[in-house]
Amino acid sequence: MINFFSIPDKEKDYKSYMVYVLSILWTLVICSIVSIGFIFFSEIWQRWLIFLGTSIFITVFILTLIRYGYTGLASWALTIMLWLLITIPCYTAGGIMAPGILSQVSVILTAGFLLGWRGGLAIGLLTVVTDFFLAYMEIKGFLPIPLVTHNPITRWIGTIIPFGTILALQYYATNHLRSGLAAVQREVLKREKVEKLITKTVLDLEERVKELKTLYRLSRILQNDDTSIKDLVPQIAEILPSGWQHPEITAASVCIADIEYKTSNYQRSSNSQLVELKTKHGTPISIEIVYLQKAPESDEGPFLKEERHLINMLIEMIKINLESREHRTELKDYKYALDLDYIVAIAGVDSKLTFVNDNFCKINKYSAAELLGKHYTFISSDFHSPEYFNELALAMQDGKPFRGEFCNRAKDGILYWVDTSIVPFLDENGKVYQYLSISHDITERKNADDKIKQSEQLLKRITSQVPGNTYMFEIEENGSSKIHFISRGTDIFNHTYDFDELSENAEKLREVLHDDDKVKFNDAMKEAFKTRSLMSFQYRIIVDGHIRWRWMQAAPENHNNGKVLWYGATSDITPLVDYIASIEQIIFDIGHVIRRPVASMLGLSRLIIDIDLDEKEIKEISKKLYTIAEEMDKFIKELNQVYIQKKQNTELNIDISPVIDKRSSLFS
Repeated sequence: MINFFSIPDKEKDYKSYMVYVLSILWTLVICSIVSIGFIFFSEIWQRWLIFLGTSIFITVFILTLIRYGYTGLASWALTIMLWLLITIPCYTAGGIMAPGILSQVSVILTAGFLLGWRGGLAIGLLTVVTDFFLAYMEIKGFLPIPLVTHNPITRWIGTIIPFGTILALQYYATNHLRSGLAAVQREVLKREKVEKLITKTVLDLEERVKELKTLYRLSRILQNDDTSIKDLVPQIAEILPSGWQHPEITAASVCIADIEYKTSNYQRSSNSQLVELKTKHGTPISIEIVYLQKAPESDEGPFLKEERHLINMLIEMIKINLESREHRTELKDYKYALDLDYIVAIAGVDSKLTFVNDNFCKINKYSAAELLGKHYTFISSDFHSPEYFNELALAMQDGKPFRGEFCNRAKDGILYWVDTSIVPFLDENGKVYQYLSISHDITERKNADDKIKQSEQLLKRITSQVPGNTYMFEIEENGSSKIHFISRGTDIFNHTYDFDELSENAEKLREVLHDDDKVKFNDAMKEAFKTRSLMSFQYRIIVDGHIRWRWMQAAPENHNNGKVLWYGATSDITPLVDYIASIEQIIFDIGHVIRRPVASMLGLSRLIIDIDLDEKEIKEISKKLYTIAEEMDKFIKELNQVYIQKKQNTELNIDISPVIDKRSSLFS
């Protein structure tokens, strides 16, 4: 109920508010008239009750229409009902002479408020015609005897009430006009703000349109993959100025890799934007935008925030396009590399071929048209059992790569072998949608397996008959080594380790080294790692309590995997060392023993030369010289016997007599 009598919002629904207020105002006026009637004309109280009831009905009816949104109907209904409520009672209250007839003026004003000037004019004309009709009836005597006989006071009160109503309506109109003017002023200010906002929004939209056009034009340029970078750079640079706030004073410079292009009006400026990026492959990209003269600065500086975003978006688009080009180039290179040496095919989840390269067609001796759409078993041979493919099937179901060797049958019936890697491709849901197979022809390798095994056996037999050891090994920077191959040899004075032990721990070989030679051995290995030159050095080992001399020689060779492998051998040089030691001992003995008699002979000879001796003295000296010569002859004979004995004892059975010069004179 309270909600029913609530006042409508004046700002949002002024029409309903005005109808509501006027309904309440007229209700108060009529209540005042009824109250006066009860005071001065109490004998006709039934008339005043009807008058009051009708007024209340009108008010409730009007408020109901307003509440349900029929504001226009409520305006007409209020005006007509008020006019009838005032005009009809005047018929029995004195006609045109009834004081209440003046209230028609208030109704006309109310009509003007609610219905506009046309509605007010219509009610006014209706009032004029009706009042003339009442006057005419009064002149002719057709009016009934007045039920209300007014005295001067009641006539004055009857006049004051419509005048008061008019004053209230005048106040309401004036206040409404003032409020309306204030509202209009506020509305004007709002409109000015809105217009400024609209103007700014339009300008911003124009800038955004320019930016979007620039982005669109750039995207169209980048979509042409056939355009070279050399032609791409000028096209990009020429479209950039149109995307900026002041294109008439804007210049641009674009640089991709070592290709740079500047617009014809480009020159250095303090007002510039520069952004730089690199692609994943390191290709440098830069964009520079300059204002050739000072532009009107906003709060954000000479360049808008959106323009800073724009230049970043532009260079990011170029970067993405370049990376896509680089990626496609890589894919072309990969495809070329695969097509050059490998057999490539793609099959769907149904194992039917959807792509085959030329090598696939060549090895199978089918055309691509004959192969596409065929199941992969079309080229399979009967060599493999069904169980052989179980592991492949499980791997494909799990979406995992698989590698294996397969025997297939070509169109002419010839079998061939391939080493194949099969890679399943997964969609975004993790399901396999196709398979890529990359194969390498290993038919010759399969045929050569037996020959390789025979060669390995022969090599082992040959190297096992060599007295020394043959090696293949790597050297680390610290001098340690890793053995890839070693022969056992026939030398009884050798290590006792097999290849498996030494391949796991090559340092076991160093356990037989002489303590005095361990550092020398390690230093030789370090030097070989550093210089990558031929290795040749001698060292001692101790096997079963015997000291043996070894000579190690090895040559380096660069392997395919980038490592350096050393190939070499060790040989036992103990007999040679012993022989050289005996020769050096003999030479030492000759020098040590002959020095004294030779010195005596030199002294006696000098005495004979420098002094005149008689015959007796010469004979004495000659006897001494003879004795010295006999001692030397005896020593030489003993020395020859020692040499022959040492030669017989040495393991070097070399006949060196053909190379000895058996000359008669030492000085000839």
